[in-house]
Amino acid sequence: MDVENIFSELAAHMIKGFMTHELLANYYAFLNLEGYAKCHEYHYISESVSYRKLCQYYMSHHDRLIRNSKVETPQIIPNGWFDYTKQDVDPKTKRSAIEHGMKLWVDWESETKELYENMHAEFVAAGNVADALMLEDYILDVDDELAFATNEHINAKSIDYDLSVIIPCQKEMRDLYCEKIDRISDYICQK
Repeated sequence: MDVENIFSELAAHMIKGFMTHELLANYYAFLNLEGYAKCHEYHYISESVSYRKLCQYYMSHHDRLIRNSKVETPQIIPNGWFDYTKQDVDPKTKRSAIEHGMKLWVDWESETKELYENMHAEFVAAGNVADALMLEDYILDVDDELAFATNEHINAKSIDYDLSVIIPCQKEMRDLYCEKIDRISDYICQK
């Protein structure tokens, strides 16, 4: 695969990634799980910034725009949810949705890590060492997020998605991710 196609594929995947997190933020906000929602809002913002960095890198180092690829909207929120209000969600549905949402997150991050590692190998094979080194930061970030998502999923599964444990943790998680979002905002404005 040539460099232009590698960057195009990376960019398309990143767009789908922040779309995934935006939808998961709405998914959890609808379930009234503001900590989980804010976590995905943070990843939406963070990954949007990462996408911008990728575009800027490509323009700075290859003097070109990244060619856009078609990106399909991820299917995260069940269609039936649009017919209900937050008050209509019963505990059984909420527990099942938490399990499903966490699985979606872990699967997405696993897929992303695999793609980035494959694209890294493509850069190396093509002799584009600088591009490969640039991509290593993205690989390390997704590896950390995958480890976190996996641990969150394991912990929730170990308590059988018990709402009496999950709900009290939401405010603390929300506050943590609000601080992280503030730090990203400060970083963006400093550049």
